[in-house]
Amino acid sequence: VAKFDLTFFVEEVFGVDGRADGLRWEVEYATDLFDEGTVVAVVDRLGRLLEAVVADADVPLSSVGLLGEEEQGVLERWSGVGSGAVDGRSVPEVFEARVRVAPDAVALVQGGAELTYGEVNGRANRLARHLIDAGVGVGDVVGVHLTRGPELIVSLLAVLKAGAAYTLLDPAFPVERLATVISDAGVRVLITREDLAHPVPGSELHRVLLDRDAGVIAGRDGSDPGVVCGGWGAACVMFTSGSTGRPKGVVAPHRALVSTFVGPDYLEFRADDVYLQSSPVSWDAFALEVFSALFHGGRTVLPMGSRTDLDEIATLVAGCGVTVLQLSASLFNVLVDDYPGLFAGLRTVMTAGEAASVSHVTRVRERYPSLRVLNGYGPVESMGFTTSHLVEGVAEGAVSVPIGVPLAGKRVFVLDEWLRPVPVGVPGELYMAGSG
Repeated sequence: VAKFDLTFFVEEVFGVDGRADGLRWEVEYATDLFDEGTVVAVVDRLGRLLEAVVADADVPLSSVGLLGEEEQGVLERWSGVGSGAVDGRSVPEVFEARVRVAPDAVALVQGGAELTYGEVNGRANRLARHLIDAGVGVGDVVGVHLTRGPELIVSLLAVLKAGAAYTLLDPAFPVERLATVISDAGVRVLITREDLAHPVPGSELHRVLLDRDAGVIAGRDGSDPGVVCGGWGAACVMFTSGSTGRPKGVVAPHRALVSTFVGPDYLEFRADDVYLQSSPVSWDAFALEVFSALFHGGRTVLPMGSRTDLDEIATLVAGCGVTVLQLSASLFNVLVDDYPGLFAGLRTVMTAGEAASVSHVTRVRERYPSLRVLNGYGPVESMGFTTSHLVEGVAEGAVSVPIGVPLAGKRVFVLDEWLRPVPVGVPGELYMAGSG
């Protein structure tokens, strides 16, 4: 137990003849629970509260600012400064610029097949023109109902090139979920295949069947359509899991995709990186695994089928030279336990979606000290990561792994119930803002 004295001077509360009397405090605290700095901070806040209510006895306590100038500065720095000029390009503009740089670079790999950037762009342009002729335009939402493969990536790029937004319909979804997404997103046009089209509800839907219409699509002009939708145009509609109720569709603009994967350096985006697209296609993580590569000249490896098993992940990581891998915390833990050798060839591994396991992160860091391990955080509404933490070491006795600091262009605030910043160390709710 430790004690120390503090004195506050409060104008005209108990004073006589205009004198300012001091309120003298003796603070006693348990040293195994608090350090002196924390206690001084708490008492300082109490002093500010007293000063405020003396100045105005009717002031609501919720409006009294408890933060000192230095602490306000700390919180401002922690919240992220945002970025100056936000990249206002659309997704097609960024992708097409990359195509012009290296049209012969490999963009997509599945099984023994490869597609270059030029081939992906040409196919997407032809399909985009097919969609435009079918009436698709700016403001529309097109459903993409395909299994994982090159034609899935080509299709979502085509939708964006036509000026519309895409929503991904996982073929593994039950009919009821498909109906909900189609209805809530206002889908009028559906891209699918004949063998997948039957269970999708909606007799009024215009179905573009890639296998049936292949000849017509292949005959279209392969040049860029040049549709302008701008950074604020809708790019995709992602649906939440629905774990707390009915799934909700989140509309993300082009600038959210672009600013999350162009500019921030949390991933050290490189043209020689190889990403494994292992997340379910309906998850927001899908965007990171695809656009992180397509925006920077890397390649995306696509497993066969809509669901990836652990053996296939391990085989593809080793056989395709995967360098960047994104995993849910649960999947990360399983791979660390059962496939520890998988991490040997990676340059970066990300864990997100749930609280990271201290023990599993520690084991990977100790076994592969040159591996970049990132712990990320961000809900669907913020387009993937909002914060990221590079795990360079885990403190002895730590019970959690930090979620890090805001990405460039994004900001985070911990606020109380009146939307005021809470002091350092005080619980609050996390609010996010910025270009994501």
